[in-house]
Amino acid sequence: GQQLGNYRITRVLGSGGFAEVYLGEHIYLKSQAALKVLRTSLSDKDVQRFLAEAQTLVRLRHPHIVRVLEFAVEQGTPVLVMDYASGGTLRQFYPRGSHLSLAMTITYVQYIAAALQYAHNHNVIHRDVKPENILLSPDQQLLLSDFGLALFAPSPNLLSTQEMAGTLPYTAPEQLRGKPSFASDQYSLGIVAYEWLCGRRPFEGTQWELIYQHMSVAPPPLQEFSSTVPGMVEAAVLRALAKDPQERFVSVQAFAQALERARPGNMLDIDEDSQITSPLKVVSPSSLVLPPGRPLRETPLSKVFLSASPADAAFTTRLKADLHKRGVSFSNNPSSNSTDALDREDAMHQAIRGADLVLVVVSLHTISSQIVNEHLR
Repeated sequence: GQQLGNYRITRVLGSGGFAEVYLGEHIYLKSQAALKVLRTSLSDKDVQRFLAEAQTLVRLRHPHIVRVLEFAVEQGTPVLVMDYASGGTLRQFYPRGSHLSLAMTITYVQYIAAALQYAHNHNVIHRDVKPENILLSPDQQLLLSDFGLALFAPSPNLLSTQEMAGTLPYTAPEQLRGKPSFASDQYSLGIVAYEWLCGRRPFEGTQWELIYQHMSVAPPPLQEFSSTVPGMVEAAVLRALAKDPQERFVSVQAFAQALERARPGNMLDIDEDSQITSPLKVVSPSSLVLPPGRPLRETPLSKVFLSASPADAAFTTRLKADLHKRGVSFSNNPSSNSTDALDREDAMHQAIRGADLVLVVVSLHTISSQIVNEHLR
């Protein structure tokens, strides 16, 4: 019956080490939502931090992320209002010891990795990936919850709380040192995948035993607990669990792709971190819209000018090899060996004019090219 913001509490949904979750009903719209009430009182400085974090969470819109609808601070107590996932958590659906099939594990990892990759692309680290934070919508879709809320855990007593007891088995070594990164979420998802594949987590014990194992002990081979796990799948999971974040996959999405490639019968290398390019679509001349005076090419696409940062050379090499297999050649190999800047620029102009398409690889390393921009106008 208590009211928080525009919601009236109807019942308790769950309780953790530093938060309680209630089901609330909007007093005007009569819609339901989950209200996460953090069991802490924020100072004025912490309130600003919470609001800044909540504003980021509100902007996350993804099919596999629980949507944050609203946030408030009620008498110093932070409250997040989120979509209500009536299906419960995956921990409730699959209790400790549950063994999922390889196909289901790979599918679930793909969903969660997609949500995490989206968050990472928006500079958000989850920090607390575990089955308790993976919810089920009414139509049984997976939803990742509690983004960033680990930031507001009462750190002085964290190791003795119930919440940390459930979190610690999934925490990356660098996160235990206070330096979480995007790769930390990959490590946590790797622990979850390990547990789903063999029915147990790689590390068990007291809080201090768990910390030591995360820091210093290699995870036991998956096949030690489940002989049906393919070797390539085991290799992908164990790479995600590398102690050094630099030795894990380049991204959490790459980890999910490696698991997919490791399916029995798939001959692709799990170390191949790039996405395979999709088939080139045939575009009919009638569907092309070109600037006035620009000639319409009716011949099939055969020559591409490829613009990319030197820092993306590894990806560019794989992309060019893939396109070569599809009959595409490249015009950006100027024949001019002149050291004169004007000659080199003229050769670049000719290469661009001779191409059917200018393809720009966009990444964090990309710098806008004035030459390319001029000739695209």
